[in-house]
Amino acid sequence: MDRVMEEDIRRMLSEREDLERLRRKSVLISGANSFLMSYLVYLIFENNRRNHSDTQLLALCRSRERAEERFRPYLGDPNLRILEQDVRDPVAWEGDVDICIHAASPAGVRIRRENPLEIFQANVRGCQNLLEFSLEKRCEKFLLVSSVDVYGTCPGKKRVKEKDMGFLDWNYPRNAYSSGKRSAETLCSLYYAQMNLPCVTVRPVQIYGPGMSLTDGRLHGDFIHQLISANQIVLKSDGSAIRSFLYLTDATHALLDTLFYGQPGECYNICDEAGERSVKELAELYAAQWGNGAEVVFDLSERNTPEVKDAVSVVAGDSSKLRRLGWKSRIDLKSGIQRTLEHYTGSSA
Repeated sequence: MDRVMEEDIRRMLSEREDLERLRRKSVLISGANSFLMSYLVYLIFENNRRNHSDTQLLALCRSRERAEERFRPYLGDPNLRILEQDVRDPVAWEGDVDICIHAASPAGVRIRRENPLEIFQANVRGCQNLLEFSLEKRCEKFLLVSSVDVYGTCPGKKRVKEKDMGFLDWNYPRNAYSSGKRSAETLCSLYYAQMNLPCVTVRPVQIYGPGMSLTDGRLHGDFIHQLISANQIVLKSDGSAIRSFLYLTDATHALLDTLFYGQPGECYNICDEAGERSVKELAELYAAQWGNGAEVVFDLSERNTPEVKDAVSVVAGDSSKLRRLGWKSRIDLKSGIQRTLEHYTGSSA
């Protein structure tokens, strides 16, 4: 880990007094080497090192090589087990598991376009495999990492609440990710109602921070990639779309709060109203933090591509339900962007 990551993990450890709940537990995380799950994994192992918590982590990943790169500081730790397999196959683990977190789902813009069937299967078949596994292991909690994309289009809604549900064309291949997440949520509801498996669902909005991909087509990574390579950010739309952005440490706190205190059968938005900006405003923040004369320019020649044309005008959530669990945001957008840029450049931005 670099300095920014180390500071983030150290700060999170100082802010949580409830990690004792993970003492001597066995936690399986599918998609463990993903950007969103990385800080949770680091937090678990640093808590083990400092507080002798002895939490065992089963990192279910499709690529052992990527997992070993992500978890390099903890290779050789007896509490780390890397399970290399596709989540669409039944889980191959004979030992006990107390907590299961299903976060395996390709989410980048490009893979949504190129392989929608794989995305849908990972969300639906993968979720059912892990639900059956959790039922067999008698897990005390199952946490599904869903997405704000399940809301579809909600005209007139400034911020969506957990009971809102907009239009989603499930026959459109580009909606395979959103439709798969909806189906996974339905499965969790059924396993809780019929099998009494304690399932909780979270719906993150756009999370950003150290460790995210710079090449999968999502906003923050794309902006940083452009700044590094060309000292400018090129927008393919007018930038008026509104999004809600949350720094990775705040998202990690939200995952733990819902895991520890979320009610079975319930869904929780992971978002922060203070992090809402237009795409243009976000680009301007990045350019300003980057400095070096960087500017935001517009190229509308691709405005009719699916990525631009199909984008929802407002993607922002209501966080009041999450806040009732005790969650609060700690990192504002400007500070989060600065820390993210420091991670990718290796110096203060």
